[in-house]
Amino acid sequence: MIYTSYKKIDEAGRIVISKDIRKKLSLECEDLLKIDVEDNKIVIKKAEPNCEFCGSETELVEFNGKCICKKCIESLKNLK
Repeated sequence: MIYTSYKKIDEAGRIVISKDIRKKLSLECEDLLKIDVEDNKIVIKKAEPNCEFCGSETELVEFNGKCICKKCIESLKNLK
């Protein structure tokens, strides 16, 4: 099944993502989305947690509501 829809941008710059597309992508209310521009296209993805310092998406540890990767944790341990 192809999930195509046409939406107008409202006065505040918003669009509505239809229920069938949200269901297909398991998007829930309050999910964070990442919006990029690639080759003159808007790409919208469900945001993945990433390191506050380097942006890595692997080996993350949550600390005080922020994600930090193990590599950056080691770097912070070595600060004097």
